[in-house]
Amino acid sequence: MLDAAREVARSSVTRRIAATALAACCLALVSAAPGWAKGTIQWHGCGRGQPASLQCGKLSVPLDYSHPRGAKITLGFNRLRAQDQTHRVGSLIVNPGGPGGPGSQVVAVEAAGRHLWHPALHQRFDLIGMDPRGTGTSTPVRCKPDTYNRPVSLFPRTAAEFQDLTAWAGAFGRSCLRMTGPLLRHVDTDSAARDMERLRRALGDGKLNFLGLSYGAHLGFSYAERYPKRIRAMALDGISNHSTSINTLFSDAAASYEDTLNRFAAWCSQTSSCALNGRDVLGLFDSLVQQADQQPIPAPECADGSCRPAVTGGELRMNAFNMLLVKDGVPAIGVPTWNDFATALARAEQGDASSFSSHFAQSARDDPFPGLSINCSDYPRDVVSYTDFRAKALLGRVLAPHTQGASEAWLGILGCMRWPVPLANPPHRAEVHGAPPILVAASTHDPSTPYVWAQELRDQIPRAVLLTRDGDGHTSSWLGGGRTRDAIANYLITRKPPPANTVYPD
Repeated sequence: MLDAAREVARSSVTRRIAATALAACCLALVSAAPGWAKGTIQWHGCGRGQPASLQCGKLSVPLDYSHPRGAKITLGFNRLRAQDQTHRVGSLIVNPGGPGGPGSQVVAVEAAGRHLWHPALHQRFDLIGMDPRGTGTSTPVRCKPDTYNRPVSLFPRTAAEFQDLTAWAGAFGRSCLRMTGPLLRHVDTDSAARDMERLRRALGDGKLNFLGLSYGAHLGFSYAERYPKRIRAMALDGISNHSTSINTLFSDAAASYEDTLNRFAAWCSQTSSCALNGRDVLGLFDSLVQQADQQPIPAPECADGSCRPAVTGGELRMNAFNMLLVKDGVPAIGVPTWNDFATALARAEQGDASSFSSHFAQSARDDPFPGLSINCSDYPRDVVSYTDFRAKALLGRVLAPHTQGASEAWLGILGCMRWPVPLANPPHRAEVHGAPPILVAASTHDPSTPYVWAQELRDQIPRAVLLTRDGDGHTSSWLGGGRTRDAIANYLITRKPPPANTVYPD
């Protein structure tokens, strides 16, 4: 769901989604080390500042699965033991999304007592936070922060500005290849799914239990394609679509973000506690974008150099996305609420757009980089020329008059324009045969993973069961109470999905 749970409250959308869109990386090839080269795990404490209940481990996995005896990389992960060992079901591998989100971070949040997951999952499973290759405690992707931070518009208005954007994308990608090395060619999701099979075997708990949010759904069905008969239970929550054209993916994503902005405006008009209650919210949003395009709005909280000192209209449209992901927020990891978004718009109207400023990458392993590298490995280049760009921008404006196509897909399309390594895992329809019932969960108004994507995946996986939450927000597993969240947890424990096409209220 989020690329870096510990930073999500401060990360701008550009940064969070740049992880989904733009990155490049650096790899340190490693030699197999005693105690983990043969697929065994030596659990140990996770270090200073980590909860005592948390254990960490690592495995050696092939850099390139077409040469399994060749160079190796490290797969890192952690474990939070089941509270009820008497009724323990087994291990549950979780993926928080992104791409680029380390599973170890969200399991650490649970270990710290912030109760991110449904309590029954911690009761009955050892929670396993696997960091997909290139992320977290696994062998990392690395890129040059100064190159990434160079000012460039994601919404160029002229051919010359578009050339600046392509030059930036090319330079950034090359920095990732220099610093990451061969790994940059092998951070695709199919390779990560094969890593997950190595981890499943090393855990020694029998068939796979998996809960994947957002991008985690992509990782899940990639595993199901390769190893359908090795699954015990698999729940995919918020469906990332890897089976359609880039144009369709972009169109769906743009329309879903626009839908959520419209629903936010309607909610605000009906909610007295909304900071903009009684205002023309969409009119205010449009006027702020227009104002910022003419003269960027100051961001005084960025005086410390952590983020850009002023916000353009394009940045405002891009970075508003992160504040609309979840209506009531996710307190355990600082995800903002819709009312926080209303307050941020009111502040911007008063001349302080700090909440919408794009944060600077601080280190070579920062969270935008692995996510973008994974995206560029999984999706083909769609915009090559300025003519291509103008056509895509026009499509965004037609489908989404307020946000104008400024979605996660937009960053992915532009960030991968000049990626220095070939596509590794082309989009395709899922081919899953022989798997047990897989639970496919989605909300009807998700700004990040449109509901139609869940319908499409259900049609591609025999015996898949669609579970719908009729309401707002990205995924359901982190949204506190609710029957959808309960049903996901119950399925993982019992392997009994709800009736097909069940719809629960928000």
